[in-house]
Order: sequence, then C-alpha cells, then structure tokens
Amino acid sequence: MSREVLHRGEEEQADSAKAQQPSRPALRQAVCCIIPAYEEAGRVAKVVELALVSGLFDEVVVVDDASRDRTGREAEQAGARVLRHSENQGKAAALRTGMQATSAPVLCLLDADLVNVNAGHLHALIEPVLSGRQRSVIAVFRGGGLKPTTLAQQIAPMISGQRCLLRELLDDFEDWDSGYGVETALNAHLKTKGVEQVMVEWYGASHIMKEQKRGLLLGAAMRTKMFFEITVAWFKARIGGFLSI
Repeated sequence: MSREVLHRGEEEQADSAKAQQPSRPALRQAVCCIIPAYEEAGRVAKVVELALVSGLFDEVVVVDDASRDRTGREAEQAGARVLRHSENQGKAAALRTGMQATSAPVLCLLDADLVNVNAGHLHALIEPVLSGRQRSVIAVFRGGGLKPTTLAQQIAPMISGQRCLLRELLDDFEDWDSGYGVETALNAHLKTKGVEQVMVEWYGASHIMKEQKRGLLLGAAMRTKMFFEITVAWFKARIGGFLSI
C-alpha cells in the first residue's frame, strides 16, 4: 500500500467543510455511497445526512442488516435509500447487497457510526478516484489522540472501512461471506489484481467503539468476533497467495 501523501491536509479539509458542498465537475462518473448498518439507531442518520448535504453522491444507500432497532427507519427518514436483510448476514454481505442495488461506476463505502467527519473528508476520499489518479483509496483516522480507534488505525490502517474504489474492481470479488474481514479480503483481492491502494488522512475523525454502543460485555464479544473474522480473512488470503506461487 502506498504511503503517498494524498490527503488534502487538515486546513484544506476544514476549508472544504465550510463550503458545505465541494465543487464537482459537471461531467463525471456517478458515485454511490454505501453504508452497511446493524443496530446503529441514533448514529446512522448523521452519516446519511452528511453524505447527502455534501452534494458529492448521486445516491446514498443504507443496507440494514436485520437490525432490531430503528436503524432502517432513521436512515430512511434522513433521506437514504434503505435495503433490508431479513436476517443478519454480516458486513460483507451488506456491502454486496448495496453494490448490487446500484449501477454507479464509483463506490464509496462508509461505516454507519462515524463521528467528526465533514464534507472535506469525504471529498478527499473520492476525488483521487474521480480524477482518475487512483483506482482505490482508503481513509484513516488521524489526530484523535490516544483513542483506541485512532491507535488501531495507526497500527493497521488497511482494515479501515472508509473507502472509495471503482466498481469494476469488485466484479470478480468472491469473499462476500467474510463478515468483518471484508476489508482484509478486499485488500488481498486488489493486490492480486495489481491495484495500488493509497491512503487519505482524516484529521479529527473517528467512530464510536462497540463497547460504547453495546455495553462492555456485548461490545467486547462483538469486538472479539470482528477480530476473529479479520484473522480468518487474513489466513485465507495468505493461504491463497501461497497456493498461487
């Protein structure tokens, strides 16, 4: 993964945020924002509203992965197109459902629990792809002090769920059963295709920890599940790479 500095910088992102709706070319590829969500009531609407107000996306799709709360209703009221799973299938499957529901050639993937994200951050993420300079871009949190979410992304930035990429890169992606390991599986997939991924840095941005959302015990259990699925995806990628040698 390239460590090339593609972020617009803290000051430039702030300036773009003030503009409310960053300028975009009159003729450009359509961009769909896909937000997988499971029991994100009280949080998902803010992410939807940000995506819509930014003016950067042609459509905003939320995939409600069989939430038992008001996640789908709140996303719908915020203005998103909502797709609902009848049973929980995991993050990867939710992303697949969102992708299959749009014909947009550019996809922007966002988590449903983001905080302190602005239009400048979103513009910095999708602009390198829209301009044709890059085919896949990953956003990582920076400037969040010692918050666990920020530290985790400093250690393993490649597992970030905030991405923008060309839809065609997913045409032959098969690991839609990888759950929380979808980013790891996607990284391996793009590597086999020779696609260089680059990072943009989102200063001040973060997301809400699972322990804050679910309580200490359930949150810890969900975090353990997440790391397990990431580890499985990593081993699967390693084995696949070894067998292809």
